[in-house]
Amino acid sequence: MTGARMSRPLVGPAVGLAILSTAVAGCSTGEPEEPSHSTATQTLSVGEVCAGLFPEAGEGGQALERVLESTRFQVREEQKNPDVRAVAKAMEDAYRSGKKIRDMPQPVCEVAGTDKGSRIPTARVMFTAYSKQAADPADLPGVGARDVRVTTQRKRVDLTFDCVSSRVGSTQDVPLQVTLAFQERWDESMGDAVLGQDYLTVTHSAALAVAKELGCVNNGGLPARADGLPKPEGGS
Repeated sequence: MTGARMSRPLVGPAVGLAILSTAVAGCSTGEPEEPSHSTATQTLSVGEVCAGLFPEAGEGGQALERVLESTRFQVREEQKNPDVRAVAKAMEDAYRSGKKIRDMPQPVCEVAGTDKGSRIPTARVMFTAYSKQAADPADLPGVGARDVRVTTQRKRVDLTFDCVSSRVGSTQDVPLQVTLAFQERWDESMGDAVLGQDYLTVTHSAALAVAKELGCVNNGGLPARADGLPKPEGGS
């Protein structure tokens, strides 16, 4: 209750003493109290973090486990644990904002693995929405929806797909453009040489989940599996 004050119960001295005696008797069992576990760090399965983006039985969830060398994960900031519905809604709202699209929130999914002693392995995916009305002409030259684009840098993948969706209101001429930026943030990991395909698989899993949630025609051109993605372009 907010703004309301609770009234004090009206009891006489004898009644009050009886209540106090009962409370004291109930607490004085002579047995030690169980320690509180409320401060213990909660860990989640890969399917529970950013729910829907990395299905536990899917390739994306398995790849994320390999990247972070973990099967249990932590959520250190709740605002960085959006589920697929929240991400899709943010992309839809951004598109509908028209020319304000660049000012709209960019959802971030950040997943932390098991503490390795010197460092906690972490990966994150940021989602950004663009449209022709407010994008760099180099990104959207006005030719309508295009094929999926992938670029890679050190421990990073950028994946862009164009979404034509009746839910969003986006069209072939003015599609919703969604860019995912995946970054692995653990200096001691095995890196691109070993995990490069897993980085692509994690990113593809999140992209496909969002495209399906948005109802993008043909899933935004995304293939059913990560190995069907176009060959990545090298970044700077």
